[in-house]
Parts: sequence; C-alpha cells; structure tokens
Amino acid sequence: MKYGYSNYSAPLPGYGTSLVDRINLYLHFRRYYRMIADRWLLLVISVSLGTAIGGWVAINKPDQFRATAKLMSAPKMNQGSAMAMFEESISVDAIVEVLRGGTLLNRVQQKLQEGLSSSNKFVFPSVSVGYDKGGVYTLTVVSTNADYAARFATAWADEFIEFKRQQRASTISSSEALITREIIAKEQKLNQATEAFADFKRRNNIVDIRDAGLRAAAKLNDVKNELQSLETEIQIYRSANAEQLATGGVNVKGNPAEVATARPTTAADDDTSNRFTPGSSYTMLRLEQRRLQTDYTNRLQVLKASHPYMEQLRRRITDTETSIAATLEIIDEGRKAQIRALEIKAGKLPAVIEEMTENVQNSTALLGDYSRLETEQQILNDGLTDLRARLSKIATVSSDTDTFDVYQRGIADDLPFGPNRPGIVGTAFGAGLVIGIAVLWLLAKLDDRLESPEQIEEALEEPIMGQLPEVDKRHYKDGYLVLNRMKSHTMFAESLRGVRSTLLLSPEGSSKRFIAVTSAVPGDGKTTFTTNFAITLANSGNRTLLIDADLRRGNINGYFEQPLEGGLAEVLNGKLTPREAIRETNIPNLSFMRAGERPTNPSELLIGPNTKELIRELRAEFDYVIFDCPPLTAIDDTFSIAAYLDGIFFVVRAGKTSIRFAKMAVQTIRQRGAPILGLIVNGVPIDNPYYYYTTYYYASYYHRPIKQDETATLRKAGGPKKVPALPPGMQMPDRAQQPGPMQSLPTTPPEDAPGSGPESGR
Repeated sequence: MKYGYSNYSAPLPGYGTSLVDRINLYLHFRRYYRMIADRWLLLVISVSLGTAIGGWVAINKPDQFRATAKLMSAPKMNQGSAMAMFEESISVDAIVEVLRGGTLLNRVQQKLQEGLSSSNKFVFPSVSVGYDKGGVYTLTVVSTNADYAARFATAWADEFIEFKRQQRASTISSSEALITREIIAKEQKLNQATEAFADFKRRNNIVDIRDAGLRAAAKLNDVKNELQSLETEIQIYRSANAEQLATGGVNVKGNPAEVATARPTTAADDDTSNRFTPGSSYTMLRLEQRRLQTDYTNRLQVLKASHPYMEQLRRRITDTETSIAATLEIIDEGRKAQIRALEIKAGKLPAVIEEMTENVQNSTALLGDYSRLETEQQILNDGLTDLRARLSKIATVSSDTDTFDVYQRGIADDLPFGPNRPGIVGTAFGAGLVIGIAVLWLLAKLDDRLESPEQIEEALEEPIMGQLPEVDKRHYKDGYLVLNRMKSHTMFAESLRGVRSTLLLSPEGSSKRFIAVTSAVPGDGKTTFTTNFAITLANSGNRTLLIDADLRRGNINGYFEQPLEGGLAEVLNGKLTPREAIRETNIPNLSFMRAGERPTNPSELLIGPNTKELIRELRAEFDYVIFDCPPLTAIDDTFSIAAYLDGIFFVVRAGKTSIRFAKMAVQTIRQRGAPILGLIVNGVPIDNPYYYYTTYYYASYYHRPIKQDETATLRKAGGPKKVPALPPGMQMPDRAQQPGPMQSLPTTPPEDAPGSGPESGR
C-alpha cells in the first residue's frame, strides 16, 4: 500500500471521517486478505487443477442424445366399473415409481440386449419420468447412442403396458381367490350367528322381548310415581294442622276432617257431640257458634245478662265451642293415623321397586344381547351380499383391457443433448476454488504466527517497546539496511527513535545501559534492529558500543564493511585487549566490536571470567553497550552473557515468528531470571491500520509548506512555541540525526520524504 499526498493542505483524518470508516472496514477484512495474499499460489494451483480436471472430463465425455416416449392413461369412463375398482387406488407417484423401478428397466434392458453379442452390449442409459396434469407421462432417455435411446424409450413404454397387463391379471386372480376365501369365512360366521340367535331366544323364552321390557319399565315408573306421591302426601299431613284440615285449607286424599265429621254418633259420645247430627261438620259448628254469638250480642241490648234466655244462650255458645275443640282433636288424631298408614304403605314400595328394577335390568341386558346378535347377523349377511357382488363384478373384468395407451413412441433428437461442457468446467472451477479456500482457511487456523502487535503483546504477556515497519527491499544497499544510508525521515527511522525515547525517558533508563538483543529463531530481524538501534543511540550523543556477541554466525561486520577477525572471540581468548578489538565507525559516538574468528567453544568463552572483566571495563568507558546475541532456540549462548547485563530486548517478527517458539523463548528467559525490557515487534506491514494513521501524519507534517510569516515568527521566537501532540509511537526528528543537526523545517517537500519513495509502503 503506497500513499501519495499531492494536496499538502489536506486536514489530518479524524474520527467520524470517511477515511477512518474505510480504515475500520479494511481492518475487519484484513485477516482474510492476508490469508489469501500469503498463500495465493496454493489457491491458484487448486483452481487450476480443478479447472484442468473439469476440462479433461468435459473433453472426454461423449455426446449424449435424448429420446422421449409418452403414455396417456385411459379415461375412466371407458373403463368398466370393476376395472376402475383396480385402477382408482393407484396414485401418480405409484405409477412413476413403477416406471422408474429396477424391475421394469431391467426387463427393457434384457429385451434390447437379446440377439446382441457380449462385445456389443449397450451402456445403461439415464432415464427420467415426468407427469402432466392431463394424465400424460413423459419417458425421457439420455444415451450416447441416439438410435439406442429411441429404441429404449419405445421398449420402455411397451414393457410398462405389458407389465400392467400381467400385474392386472395377477391382481384379478389374487382378488378372486381372496374374495372367495372371505365369502366362505363369512358364510361360516353367519351360520354360527344364526344358530346362536335362535338358541338365545329358546333359552329365554322370548317372543317379543321389546314389549316385555317396555311393560316392566312402565310398571317400575308407576311404582316410583306412587312412592313419590305418598312421600309428598306424608309431607303435607306433617306440615298441616287440624284447623287447616277442617276448613279445607289442605286438599288431600282421605281428609281426616271429612272422615271425623261424617262418622255416626254413638252412646259413648259426650253430650256435646250428641247434639250434632251425623251430617254435621266443623264448618257447621263454627257457623252455629257465630250465629249464637251474634244473637247474644243483639239480645244484650234489650235483655240483661242475668236474664234466663241470655244465660241459655251463653250455655249454648259454650257447648258449641266445646264441640269445635272435640272435633279438632278428632281431626288431628285422624291426621296422625293417616300419616302412619301412608308411611306403612310407602315403606313397602322400595322393596317392590328394587325387585322391579332388577327385572327391568335383566330385560335390558337381554334386549342388548338380543340386539347385538340380531345386528351381528345382519352385518354378516350384508357383508356376504357385498362380497358376492364384488366377485360377480370381478368375473366380468378382462385382463387384456389396457388402462394406458402409447401416446408417442420413442423419438430421438438429431442434435446432441449434452453434456453441458461449460457447466462441467464451471463446476470444477468452483470446486477447486472452494477446496483451495478451505485449505487456506485450515492452514490459517493451524498457523500460530501473529501479525497484530496487540495480539503478540497479549500472547507473550510482555510490553512492546517499539514497532518497526516493514521496509521495502529497495532501501537495502549491498544487502544491508543501515540508517545512515536511508532517507532522513522514514517511518523505520522514526520507529527506532521511538524505542530510544522509551528507553532513555523511562524511570530506569539511566540504569539500563548494557542491553542484549535476541530473538526466538533466526530471521526475525534481530541484527538489523541491533545495528540501527545502536546508531540511533549514538546520534543522540551517547557513547555507544555495538558488540557482535553471536560467535557462531555473527555478521554485523558486514554492515560496516569490516572483516570478521579481531573481535570479541579474540578478547575472550585473551589474544586481544578490549581497546585493540574496538573499532571506530564513520558514525559519531558509535564504536563497534566484531564477533571475531569462529571459536569451537562459544558458550564456554561467554560464561568465562574474561566476559565479566570485559563488561566491567566497558561500563567505565561507554554510556550504552548493545550486544547482538544469537537466537534462543537450541542455543544457550545468550544466557551465558545475560547474567552480566541490565536487560534484554526480545525481537519478534510480525507474521513470521511462530508464537509457540516465542513463548518458549520468553519462558526460558523468565526461568533464568534475566530481565526483559520489552518486545520489539519487527516487520509490521505499513498497510496495517496502525501505520496508516502514522504514514498519513508523517506525509502531512513533513510535506506541509511553511508560510513566510510563519517562518519569520519561528525565527523571531527562536523556534516553535508549542509542539503539537504526536500519535503514539511517533517522535520528532532528532537534532543529532545524520547528516547533521536539523536547523529548520523544509519549506518544500523534500525528495526523500515518506510517501515519495518505495519505502513509504507496499
């Protein structure tokens, strides 16, 4: 991703802008893009192989011809009612299943193969069946031989009709046999039912069981009604009094008042009762009493109360009242006697009802058995009649009657029907694409290399000291990447300055002077970072010594175009003194000690006493000493010297270093007790959204032309009054940066500004 900036006055991107939205969208799909970009050749091979196989299959696949035959089901009206009995239950799906069945197709194949030699056999064609609502079945045959396809379609239709004839004849024969067996079985059951019905009538002496049951039920209802009537009458007598019965206020059968007043008088009656005739009643006594009282009242106005007539009237009134009381007493006794008589009568009825209920239930059970036997006999009789009618209809059916007609015999197309060669190639292309993507996805899942610095930091559980962008190889000269050979303000240089600032400005920066740089595996960019970081420290005015501590494969001497011999190995062997092994470079404040000749015992040399003495001498002479140590995988050289140093920089290459190896290396450092200053994430692609913002900022900052009034203001004030805040990881250009101190900002876009050269991105 390369960035061009022709409009220098363009504002910096901010949140909510369309640029940020595009970056966020790109970040979301970035992993898929990287998955394809890293292994695109595998996808191309998979697609090419699939397409090639599809093309080979399409070319070698022979032409296919199509032939069709059509069958039409005969109208129902032309079929007899008995024939419809066999055909109406067959659905369209069932007919299609028969047409496509292996039995019918094998018969067609055998018929067509008759008379052919074993070397002249036809390949079984592809067949299909279609159905139209008009009752037409379309038989389609696809074969590499047009004539064979037409003959197969014709034979297919003919064999189906013949198959249906045979099937119908078999069905008719089996149906006749089945119905005959059912008739015999039903006749036996009917005879048994008839005998059982006659025996039932004899055993129960039944002439008309229905009338007997109805009469018993009617008698039971009458008795129940009588019992209910008696209970009601008893309740009425119990709630009534003698006066109500005497006055007729209660109308019941056998009123005791009527009985009491109607009976004849005898010599046993008292004088009062003898005064009344047998026809007198309670009502007549009450009328007589009222008449006497009225007469007494009227006479009292003329006669005195002591008059003999008045006294006679009073006696008569008293006699009448006595008669009324006696009558009421007799009526009440009659009421009680009537209640007792009714209770006795009602008490006898429940037993009668129970007996009659049992008789009715027996009659009902008999009636049920009678009806069941009668119904069973009728059902058997009706079923037998129906079976005989069906057998009679089947006898009229002919097995030669066709229910299907050949509407169209096999006709083959003149032009080939297939194969669909573009479709085959397209399918193969799609299959290759899908398989390739699946393989890419699987490899991406198995790949534990991480590209995002945030993910690397989380996986290794160590802070990131700096992130170095991926640099275009056109920056390399003679195969080495060195800051003093690069353009001034590249992102690579600014990232190194960020690491330097993090180290120098940290609370422990002054004490962390002797630093080892290592990595998990070779190829992580450890040596390139070590060399250029030492140059960055020297550019800031610190006396810096760069030591190639990789006694096995060290090659820092190549960065400074010096020979390998006369370095650290000779110092540790005692052949040279440290001052004799240290070489000056063309970079101010930077000295260099080569690895020296390849020793046979590098670990023993590094862990020996000369190493400790060397570091003691170097601490008194240099501000910072940077050791380029070998990778940690399977080599223990780094830990031989790490015990004398202040800390370790651990280099991880984004998207290249296996996180499994990196975790093992970091864990080994922790176990040895060596302090890890932080992670250096190397080779971060500049198309990563993190660097997208940084690149845009650099281009806008360094390309922005300074106006004349702004230049005058800066010169008058001695420099800018306020330094704008920079994005994370960015540093202002160092005044000690080679080729010399920076006096002022350029007024025009420099030739080596970021974005104008290949180092700006990919």
